[in-house]
Amino acid sequence: MADIFLGKPWHWGLLVLAFICLAVVGVNYMHTYAFNTFATICLAVGLLVVSAVVLTHRHGDRVTREPIELSEDE
Repeated sequence: MADIFLGKPWHWGLLVLAFICLAVVGVNYMHTYAFNTFATICLAVGLLVVSAVVLTHRHGDRVTREPIELSEDE
């Protein structure tokens, strides 16, 4: 399964938690009666997930299936 799901397992767990949080917000129709709160929650969830992945990334971790080859001019 490690060849299919790249990254740390807790990153995938965090993604599932983000989906659940955003689903609860959507099912409660917060975008219709409390749009500012809805937008803040969406922004906070996105920021949390991206920050967690970026801050815990170590040099040399595999992030793509194919190796990224830099050209000679870069």
